Amino acid sequence: MLCGAGCAANVEMKLYTFFRSSASFRVRIALNYKGLKYEPAGVNLPKGEHLDSDYKSINAQGLVPALEDGGRILTQSLAIMEYLDEVHPGPKLLPADPLDRAYVRASSQIIACEIHPLNNLRTRKYIRSAYKLDDEGVNVWYRHWIVEGFRMLESFLAENGKHGKY
Repeated sequence: MLCGAGCAANVEMKLYTFFRSSASFRVRIALNYKGLKYEPAGVNLPKGEHLDSDYKSINAQGLVPALEDGGRILTQSLAIMEYLDEVHPGPKLLPADPLDRAYVRASSQIIACEIHPLNNLRTRKYIRSAYKLDDEGVNVWYRHWIVEGFRMLESFLAENGKHGKY
C-alpha cells in the first residue's frame, strides 16, 4: 500500500524512485504485492537529481531505487526485493524450492542485467554523445537491445517450460 499524504510518521520505509525507472518499478511491485507501506521520494532522473550531492549522500551510486528501512539504505532492485522477501512475511516473491528460486533469479537477471543496463538513461545519453546519434539513432540502439534481450528471455522460458504464478 502506498502511503498517502500525512502518513509518513507511520511508515518506516522510504523508497527513492523515479516513475519511469523499470528498476524502481520492480521494487514498487514487490512492496505493493507484499502489502508494505512506504513513503515514495521522487528522484527526477532526466533533471539529474540522482547526481546531486543531496541524493548521493543517500545513495553514493547515484541510482534509483534506494530503499531506506529503519535508517539503513538498500540499493539495487533485486537485492532490495530479496531483502524484502527475507524480512517481511506475507506473500513470498521467490518460491520455496531452490531450483525454482534459481529459475526465477535467472529470469529476473536476464531483464536486470542483460536488457536494462543497455537501455537505461545514462547509457542512452552516452551513446548519443559519444557516437553523435540523433533520436532515431538512439531509438535504433534501444530497440535492438530490447529485442535481443526478450529473445533471450523467451528462449530461456521456452527451454525450461516452467509456467505458473512465479
